[in-house]
Amino acid sequence: MTGLCLALGTHPARAAGQIELCLARHPVENSFVQNAAAHGPIHVPAGTALNYAGHAFGPASDPLDRAHAAPDGDGWRDIPPAEEARRRDLQMEDIGGDSRYHRPQAALMTTAAVTLSPAHPCAQVGATALLSDDWTWTMDTIPARPDMYFQAYGTVRGNQLDPTFNNDADPFQWTAAHGALNAIVTQTVDQSLTLRSPD
Repeated sequence: MTGLCLALGTHPARAAGQIELCLARHPVENSFVQNAAAHGPIHVPAGTALNYAGHAFGPASDPLDRAHAAPDGDGWRDIPPAEEARRRDLQMEDIGGDSRYHRPQAALMTTAAVTLSPAHPCAQVGATALLSDDWTWTMDTIPARPDMYFQAYGTVRGNQLDPTFNNDADPFQWTAAHGALNAIVTQTVDQSLTLRSPD
């Protein structure tokens, strides 16, 4: 389904919601994902689609809390045992290890362009929820929650969703393809657009 393009059922409306959009950053190293800084400023276009990625344990710049990651990649350092147990349970939900958990079928789209850089790695930007039978996105209202994050999934251009990021020469596409563009909803997103399959 990666090559499928979907037509928008409606035209983008004014934003009724806001996200904090950030380049991935590992505070322990105070650096971006490997090679991202070499690309310079990242122009994130309006219409950038972001899909629900999982539970957030840190800010949008470090949602998996790599700042406290254990050196061997198993768990976190310097957090209480109860918090580590809570996080492990949430990780099991995210990877499908808990059959009682129903993953949010949610996606959103930015309504304005922003430029992110090492000096300004995060920005507040308007967002609209995306609905799609093909992509199983069903949440028309996405609450402001610091414990769930979204990752770049595609771009909406000319009323179509393009889920490919295959141009490594483009700083935005390279960053998105490497999972280095994350968002957390900071103001409830309560307007939506419906994506439809082409006829």
